[in-house]
Parts: sequence; C-alpha cells; structure tokens
Amino acid sequence: MSDVKQWLTDQVSVHLGHPVVRSDVLLAEYGLDSVHAMGLAAAIEDEWGLVVDPAVTWDHPTIDELATFLTGELSRTADESAG
Repeated sequence: MSDVKQWLTDQVSVHLGHPVVRSDVLLAEYGLDSVHAMGLAAAIEDEWGLVVDPAVTWDHPTIDELATFLTGELSRTADESAG
C-alpha cells in the first residue's frame, strides 16, 4: 500500500499545486474539484489499468482512504486474473 499511497501523494501534489500534501487531510481542503477528480481517475487508470469513477475521491476523501481502497481493488483484480 505504501507505493500506492506515495504515488497518490505525488499525483495530488502535482495536480493540485501543493508542494506538501498530508495523507490524512481531506482532498477537498487542497482544492479537489470534479475536474481534478476526473484527472486523478484517468491517472489511476493510466498507472494501474484500474477504471474508477471520479466520485471515488468523494467516497474515499483522503489519500489514506483512497490508497486503502485502491490497494484492495488492485489485489482483487490480481486475484481474479490469477484465478
């Protein structure tokens, strides 16, 4: 999960223009809006091939929560591929 969390932290920092991003702060506090959410969802798909709805950032509103969700989804899709 640490790789996912670090990647998300880097992405949020770049996309939202904040040099320091804490993983426990609501993404909305950094200025995340629907346009940024779509960009982040597209970046997730590009990085891991995982298609997520941009609303995932509202369902999992911090980097910590989003990283936990994505790690679970990546594990689930890997299990399905192996099975």
